Amino acid sequence: MTTICYLAHCLLNANSKVDEGARCSGVWSPVVGMLRERGAVIRQMPCPELAFGGTRRFWAVREQYDTRAFRARIWRITAPLAAQIRADLEQGDRVVIVGIDGSPTMGVELTASSDDWGGRPDKPLDEDYPVRPGAGLFTEILLVMLAQDAPRIRVVGVGQDLLDYDEAREMAKLREVVADAR
Repeated sequence: MTTICYLAHCLLNANSKVDEGARCSGVWSPVVGMLRERGAVIRQMPCPELAFGGTRRFWAVREQYDTRAFRARIWRITAPLAAQIRADLEQGDRVVIVGIDGSPTMGVELTASSDDWGGRPDKPLDEDYPVRPGAGLFTEILLVMLAQDAPRIRVVGVGQDLLDYDEAREMAKLREVVADAR
């Protein structure tokens, strides 16, 4: 049985993050290295923010993205992904979805969220970044599409977008989820 890990786009291409949002200039090596060591197949999920706003977008919260047009875009780019995940499950593979906690779209347990943010934020990138419990828009929609298969899918968020990001803690959490998927 193969473990297939679907990674948030920015874990394999940090350059897709908003300006100054990347922790490195390319692949997030700790995650990729650990998954390779465990023999996992790595697949990249699309980035809804990059597809919608391009590389010159500013950081935003869930409420800024939560529009009819953005949700329609997510449904379009998520449908083929959900079909691929279902095909993997039908093959008997184990599936792990790895999102980015703190992301307005790819968050799993935590998402950037604020009722009073609008337009370009007037705060520096890491000052007062509002994070609340809950999934990001992409994760929420993907899990709705996969609701029937949810019991067979492991979902984990790497807190790379959180101000208190602790690489050792996040890697231990991911290691545990991938081990449980075996």
